[in-house]
Amino acid sequence: MKRITKPPEIRRQELLDTAMELFTNQGYEETSMGDIARAAGVAQGLCYRYFDSKQKLFQEAMDQYVRVCCEGFLPVICDRSRTIRERIDAMAREILTRDNSSRHSAFYHAPGNQSLHEELSLKICRFLLPHVARELQAACDSGELSLRYPELAACYLLHGQIGLIGDGSLPLDTRVQQIVRYADLILNAG
Repeated sequence: MKRITKPPEIRRQELLDTAMELFTNQGYEETSMGDIARAAGVAQGLCYRYFDSKQKLFQEAMDQYVRVCCEGFLPVICDRSRTIRERIDAMAREILTRDNSSRHSAFYHAPGNQSLHEELSLKICRFLLPHVARELQAACDSGELSLRYPELAACYLLHGQIGLIGDGSLPLDTRVQQIVRYADLILNAG
């Protein structure tokens, strides 16, 4: 096999992309570092040069996926041409519709991957928290809201959605209505 040299950032990204494709198609447990190396067309040792373990590779892939998922949420929550309530409602809809249409949705929703989906949801909440808290604080500063602890309210808004987002037994519209209702309760609690 002829050795192909690539810049480290490109090779690293190829390994992450290849790994996620294999995890999606074969499952996390069924995919080995050897499988990833073969599919990427590299020696297994090269995989370990970039990632100490399959777990670390997966965590980095998940972190990257969180950033990709959140790219669509940030313009919604940061759009100050709308009221904070309109932005929170729009963000709830965006989260619910994206969750099922995202690139690796099939992997995170596969039977047996519930804990991985929950971990992903928590990471998305952590990523969005400072942005939502900043927007709630700005709404308080402008007099639109009256919250004593905007960051705590942001935490409840984001983390409180996890259960509703994952409840596939409820129709999408019902879940959005419930998220909006609970968001109103939190924002009105002051």
